[in-house]
Amino acid sequence: MNPPTVVVTGIGMITAIGHNRESTWEQLLQGISGIQPDRQFQIPVAKIAQLETDRHASRSQNLLEKAVLEAIADADLSIPLPNCGLVIGSSRSNQRELELLLNAPQQLRSENQWWACQPANLSAQIAQLLQTHAPVLAPMAACATANWAIAQACELIRSGQCDLAIAGATDAAITPLTIAGFQKINVLTNSGVNPFSQERDGFALGEGAAVMVMESLESAKRRGANIYGRVLGWGITNDAYHATSPHPDNQMAMRAIEDCLRRSRISATDVGYINLHGTATPINDAREAELVQKIFPDCKVSATKGATGHALGATGAIEAAFCLLALRDRLLPPCVGMKTPAFNLNFVRQVEQAPHLPYALNFSFGFGGQNAIVAFGQPSHD
Repeated sequence: MNPPTVVVTGIGMITAIGHNRESTWEQLLQGISGIQPDRQFQIPVAKIAQLETDRHASRSQNLLEKAVLEAIADADLSIPLPNCGLVIGSSRSNQRELELLLNAPQQLRSENQWWACQPANLSAQIAQLLQTHAPVLAPMAACATANWAIAQACELIRSGQCDLAIAGATDAAITPLTIAGFQKINVLTNSGVNPFSQERDGFALGEGAAVMVMESLESAKRRGANIYGRVLGWGITNDAYHATSPHPDNQMAMRAIEDCLRRSRISATDVGYINLHGTATPINDAREAELVQKIFPDCKVSATKGATGHALGATGAIEAAFCLLALRDRLLPPCVGMKTPAFNLNFVRQVEQAPHLPYALNFSFGFGGQNAIVAFGQPSHD
């Protein structure tokens, strides 16, 4: 028996350019950037402004809960969801709160604060919010984390463990330790984010969260749910080469793309849009451009970290949402921040209409040689 088709029926998102799904998408289509100079760190970052928070939860948790609740409402669901699988990832998790705790006087520390800093606390708190008894997973794969989460949630549904699953990621790691680490390896910009440009010199840290409700097509039809698109397949590999640098031969990254296309049962020429990882660092952009030139020479591509900043583990979830919104509206988002193109690719410079857009890919690459590609398709096979 063939595994069930997996579809996305709800999306929630909060970023530096919007406090929800639609406002973020509208700002992106207009080419708006949330990257601003930061007085504390003296570098550009993409912070979320005017955020109402629960003081008992971490910033990552606050962002995540807002995205989860929006996605649930968007999918026309309500809590409790006892049979809902849950896959929530993060690269830095609650590192911000851990840094604050370590700098706090001893008398102000408590056992509960230490527990709140644990990585698995993010998924555990959402599991409690949903009151779910289904599997709860917490992947961590650097900046490829979110695509891992999507793949694992899809597997929960395809394997029959549940009809419904929530996948997403969150990060709020604009912190002294994170910035010091990235500055040490010279990947942060001092001026602005210019993906795939001759002027590129690094990325700007961002923060945010994005979540999607995934379910079997049968479940979605039974509920009469709105469908953004299908999750077709994915490819996940590892370079096994270096802690921070990608392998120069690109073989494992290429294999991840090929595995994704094979599992999705589509060809490279079928793909209408790719949201590139596009960190605006010299090495990553050159490596990614080489992949696209070899496999997708004519495909429309853009990178969106020039708008949202690089939200680390959450960035792939945000960009997966952009792929699904592009399929919904048949619009391609621009490569925000691009100046002088450094590569011969089919870049989207301003928002473009795409009347025929059957498939979109989301590229994510992370430290440790993580390569993760996810393919999405229109709700129907048009």
